[in-house]
Amino acid sequence: MAVENIMISGNELSTRKINQEIKRGLGENKKDFCIENSQKLDSIVVGLREASNFELKGEFGDFVGALNDGAKIEITGTTGRYVGNNMTQGEIIINGFAEDGVGFGTYNGTIVVKGNAGNAIGQLNKGGTILVDGNIGDLAGLYMLSGEIIVTGDAGEDTGDWMIGGSIYVGGDFQTGTNAEIKELENSDKIKLSKIFKEYDIDAPVDKFKKIEHQEIRPFYG
Repeated sequence: MAVENIMISGNELSTRKINQEIKRGLGENKKDFCIENSQKLDSIVVGLREASNFELKGEFGDFVGALNDGAKIEITGTTGRYVGNNMTQGEIIINGFAEDGVGFGTYNGTIVVKGNAGNAIGQLNKGGTILVDGNIGDLAGLYMLSGEIIVTGDAGEDTGDWMIGGSIYVGGDFQTGTNAEIKELENSDKIKLSKIFKEYDIDAPVDKFKKIEHQEIRPFYG
């Protein structure tokens, strides 16, 4: 028996209307949704706790997938700021450009951007995995506590600024921030990168990556 998708489409729809349709579908035990919209609406598919699947097509605004707690969200198009903000589990894949703040405060789960992303990627990351198959801007991993940020291209200035945990992997050029130091990859790092690249069909030479980690565990206290 074919699985019925809930189709939510139309540029006349508001954020509230789209989220109401999602809530109605989930209440009817529907698990598969397709949303088409090009109005750059904010706060679409937020706070999801159900194991469900969302396919988004078009141009979306800020906080897409924020507070995600188990859904799989795949976006074909562009997103605004703070996609996946403070998510606790689940998966978000963006086939396109993402603006600033991807994965801010992420506790767990995986965010993959197949394209370039803006500044402030993975700031205050608490345990999530953020993978960008492209270039990113400045201040990635600021105050990072745990988890991983992986960038196949270039990163900007102050990468890993004031980080106190976790690891950042960069395949291109970058400049480190305060309390961040560059380390050579260990075999375990190469295995980890190879595994996630294979999972998400990313072609990147593992041996060209550098790893960035914290210098001091309590950099603020001298």
